[in-house]
Amino acid sequence: MNFILTYYKKNFLSLPVLFFIIVSLCPGNLFSQENFITDSLNNLLRKSRNKTDILIELAAEYQYVSPSKALQTASEALETARKEKNSTGEAWACFHIASNYMSIGQYDTCLKMLDRAETIFQRANNSEGLLNVGNARANLAYLQGNYDNALKQFENNLQKSTTENLIRIQISSLTNIGRINWLRNNPEKALRYYNEALQKSDSANIPFMKGMLNLLAGIVYQDMGYYEMAASKILNSIEIFEQMNYLSRLPYAYNYMGSVCFEMQDNEKAVEYLRKANKGLSQTGDYWGQSIAHRFMGRAFRRLKMQDSAEYYFRNSLKLARELNDRSGEMSSLRFLGEVLLDQGKTDSAGLLLYESLNKSIASKNIRERINILYDLGILNKQKGKYNQALSLLNDAVSLSDSLELFYESMLLNKQLAETYESMGDYRNAVKFFKTYKSLNDSIVSSEKNKNLNELQLKYETEKKNSEISSLRMQQRIQEARLKSQKILGYSLSATLILVTAITILLWHNYKLKKKANSEKEILLKEIHHRVKNNLQTISSLLSLQSYNIDDSNIKEAFRESQERVKSIALIHQMLYQQEKLSEIDFGQYLQRLTDSVSAVFINPYSNISCSIDCDQTRIDIDTAIPLGLIANELIVNAYKYAFKGKDKGEINISFRRNSKNRYLFKIQDNGVGIPDHFKTCRSETLGLKLVSLLVRQLRGSISISNSVGTEITITF
Repeated sequence: MNFILTYYKKNFLSLPVLFFIIVSLCPGNLFSQENFITDSLNNLLRKSRNKTDILIELAAEYQYVSPSKALQTASEALETARKEKNSTGEAWACFHIASNYMSIGQYDTCLKMLDRAETIFQRANNSEGLLNVGNARANLAYLQGNYDNALKQFENNLQKSTTENLIRIQISSLTNIGRINWLRNNPEKALRYYNEALQKSDSANIPFMKGMLNLLAGIVYQDMGYYEMAASKILNSIEIFEQMNYLSRLPYAYNYMGSVCFEMQDNEKAVEYLRKANKGLSQTGDYWGQSIAHRFMGRAFRRLKMQDSAEYYFRNSLKLARELNDRSGEMSSLRFLGEVLLDQGKTDSAGLLLYESLNKSIASKNIRERINILYDLGILNKQKGKYNQALSLLNDAVSLSDSLELFYESMLLNKQLAETYESMGDYRNAVKFFKTYKSLNDSIVSSEKNKNLNELQLKYETEKKNSEISSLRMQQRIQEARLKSQKILGYSLSATLILVTAITILLWHNYKLKKKANSEKEILLKEIHHRVKNNLQTISSLLSLQSYNIDDSNIKEAFRESQERVKSIALIHQMLYQQEKLSEIDFGQYLQRLTDSVSAVFINPYSNISCSIDCDQTRIDIDTAIPLGLIANELIVNAYKYAFKGKDKGEINISFRRNSKNRYLFKIQDNGVGIPDHFKTCRSETLGLKLVSLLVRQLRGSISISNSVGTEITITF
């Protein structure tokens, strides 16, 4: 055990590589608050005597998955460190507790825990711990709008961490320096810092930071108007977060992807991503993220001219930002809400919000936000007939915009000045500012064309290189890949079935020999089931990894179906080692868990398909459970894939019970499109239905199909 713990602590950075194998079993699984790393740490925790260090690592990983679990685990680590008299562990536990309180806006509690951690780290002369505390303090200053102070601390931490070769702190410092440069309208400099941090994340193999840096770079590209590049970067971050099951950050990526879709005029896709973000944030209880998501939703509905919905989301965002003490979020929400009220003609209410936001922008030295607010206030005063005040506000905004070389903002401001002078009857000045507006507009249009040309040129060069490398042997490689994939598929399926059969026979034989043994032997048998489950998961992961290199969609689908079959068997072994009685399982509970797993993979998020299970507490042995579980998996998968094509809702009803003749009846019925008349499973060309026919024969049963309303399949054995 000591060897395993030592190996784990030394090789913690390599664990994400292993995780990419296992996590492919359920990509995009938004309902599980675990991943491979947390699962491994929990296993070590159960076996270890010295629990503090493992709890601290577990709290750090939960920060990416479930913030509530992260805080709970960090608190448990603090209590355990006191009992074990582990002062360094106590300091790290305080640090992680502080990080969690920072994420929910409780800054006073956060500072107290950071002070406590810093005192212990200083006493132990722990430079790594002190630099982590320094980074946390800098991040706290950033969240409170103190960008000058935050930047100095991050730059200082970067210098020290580089000297001591502390790679994670270097990455964190580079990332945050980039964020501040972006806020200060220096996107090129921000991207340089992000790229340097991304290179270090790649070399150290830190998937979370790779995902975050892709997301942040995408946000910068969006701000610069490179929407396709922004979409590419953000989609990279979504892929990493989904693979790693990083539920605390995935909704943020959905948010920004929705925003980019709006910029690309794909409103339907934008709302789809924003709703996914809202759902994910609600599941994780992330109020900070919900505040941001509501701002995005408000902006989306405002663009769609749905002012009531926009106002609703902006008010919710403002409420959450104030509760979380999020100064930046509060300032933005005030402005957005003020703009909606201005659209509705509620100038007095809009003015109160916009002036409050203006004062906050001045206090935080956020010049760009201040320009936007001055622009809104200029429009407000123009609507109220206060033209001189409107001109003063707009001219202030122009001066600030020119100082930052914000051509787009300057263009809008000059247009508004022209319209204001026109309303005053001062046509001379109106023409003057309109000419400036037209000149800026022409420059921006020209710049956009160059920008599009640059983006197209970049894509062309990339595609050209790839084409030159692969064009000579493209056809040969395609043919070789197909042949190789077919061979791998055949070998994998054969090996899987042989391995599963052999392991099942071995386990059942061992169980018969040991069923009268004492509790120690029962624990050993549970461990075997556990290892079998892990081995089956590894097989499924290998199938998933192989499928990434396959372009043929049919072969790829066959691999995915094989994964589901292996997972259905693994679920049986998982249930066996999690219960007291090791010879049989509750098949109703199995069906519920199997259905949840299948629906997560195959269900359309916009379809309304309900699944009900009618099964009294019927327990069956492993010899019956494995073939019947495979049958259930095939039929449920087929129902989700084919029964409701062209429909947006439907029902699947599954039942399992004994009849009056003491025979089992397994029935699955749907109200979908049905299957062709005179359909026979034994004559089917697909592997899945052939497998059903063979397994029914193995159970010495019969199968009947009814196609009166949808499809009803009954298996009696």
